[in-house]
Amino acid sequence: MTKSEIFRTIDGYDGSEESMERMFERDKDELRSLGIEIEVSGLDPLFEDELGYRIRPENFAMDAKGYSAIEIAYMSLGAQLWKDASLNEPSQRALRKLSSFSSSINIADIPAVAPLTSSAPSFLDEVITAISEKKTIAFSYVDTEMSIKERRVNVYSYFSNQGFWYFNGLDIDKNENRTFRCDRIVGDISIARKSQNYEIPSDWREQIIFMDTPSNHLVTLRIRTGRGAQLRNIARLIKSEEEHDVLEINYQSESEMLALILWHLDDVEVISPEPLKLKIIESLKSLAALHG
Repeated sequence: MTKSEIFRTIDGYDGSEESMERMFERDKDELRSLGIEIEVSGLDPLFEDELGYRIRPENFAMDAKGYSAIEIAYMSLGAQLWKDASLNEPSQRALRKLSSFSSSINIADIPAVAPLTSSAPSFLDEVITAISEKKTIAFSYVDTEMSIKERRVNVYSYFSNQGFWYFNGLDIDKNENRTFRCDRIVGDISIARKSQNYEIPSDWREQIIFMDTPSNHLVTLRIRTGRGAQLRNIARLIKSEEEHDVLEINYQSESEMLALILWHLDDVEVISPEPLKLKIIESLKSLAALHG
């Protein structure tokens, strides 16, 4: 469409020529900030005519074919994670594409992910850069004896688990593969200038090598068949019944396990331990009293 056609057919363009020009430039800037590309070209290649403006749907819409609703949800959360970070512009484009279509999503399948988008460490992008460019990082770390020690690590992978963020790799001084919890890092991390400083082993598989006390609590749950993907992912044992499955899960943090169970509402029933079951009941009573 030409500019004159846009002024004539799009609601909101009125007033003087000068004011409509300002509105037009503002709208173009806003669209581009949302990751929408605007093509500008002459309408007829043989003549110097008024310019036309085109937005191609494939430049901002996403083909949902081949993606499930849960995969779309995870991609949306991943893009959201980068907002206000160094990758803000590409994340905006990704979010625009993901929001170009809608699917029915069972949010009970992704309870552990959403909180992570707001609790990710501030040095997330630095660690990702260190992994991609093979740069050694150094940082101060609070160990299990509550003493602060300097660490130098060749980072292999970065992940979250049950509400916490971790990265793992080779601890250079100890010459061992170790895992570090991000909230135990004191201050900022520093990245070596030299890139391609190491190679990630070809047989490396992401492992959760926890330096914390092993999970020593066990909860047994009854859960509806086909529901609660997050709980199933962390279960050590799943026994199938007719309309329900029985899950056994090891956990460390009682508050996190409470939140995870409550998120699933009536899809989950606590069989044991009894103290955890009573706390679930108390939480539900408090919720009912609060909301009448």
